[in-house]
Amino acid sequence: MKKIIVVGVILFSISSCYYDNQEELYPVNPNDCKTANLTYAEGVKSIFDKSCAVSGCHVVGAQLPALETYNDVKNNLNRIEVRALIEKSMPPAGPLSSCDQNKLAQWIADGAPEK
Repeated sequence: MKKIIVVGVILFSISSCYYDNQEELYPVNPNDCKTANLTYAEGVKSIFDKSCAVSGCHVVGAQLPALETYNDVKNNLNRIEVRALIEKSMPPAGPLSSCDQNKLAQWIADGAPEK
């Protein structure tokens, strides 16, 4: 009888584990993801603000390089490209949305314009 209860508790616990994926819950319409003529100020800065600085990881005074200004980002562009777009290991909470990845990749391909 104890085995049945233990198995039941384990099965219930396993079935209650659930990981929400933002893109699956709220799919982005590809037509809503503007990637043309992006600049740091218009389109890319918000990605860094919400994904890198908000956690306190990439701010002035932290151990990691700050990513709060255009120059901060420009000076770390190769590392950002590898970590966020190739390895998809940043941000630590999970990869950027596909729209943000597309924006960042296109912005870098366009020469990372500031304004």
